[in-house]
Amino acid sequence: MMRLRHAERSEASRALSKGFTLPEVCVALAVLLIGITAILGAWNFFNREVEDERLRLVRFGDVLSTMESLIAEHPSCADSAALSPSSTEVRLKRIPGNKHLVWAVVERDGFVLKRLVRCK
Repeated sequence: MMRLRHAERSEASRALSKGFTLPEVCVALAVLLIGITAILGAWNFFNREVEDERLRLVRFGDVLSTMESLIAEHPSCADSAALSPSSTEVRLKRIPGNKHLVWAVVERDGFVLKRLVRCK
């Protein structure tokens, strides 16, 4: 009979020791929260980088479309410097000895395109 009670107690203590203690659960939750916070911080950083890259692409597209319009329209052959409404700077510089070519420089926010362009 005594042996039976001892066996029952040891089984009951084994059943209780199969779970986690409160401090173990708290530490696990703290580690989980730190990991989630780090992942969300990195996610925000990457989203900002993607948005910045989109804006850079739009600015480059403006520079490229301005240069393409100069190529298609054949601007005046006079030297000029102008600022278009989209804050894209356009400079034309005549080529000495050639009446129909100018250096076209289109610049905006660090993007610079240079090209020889036919002029009127």
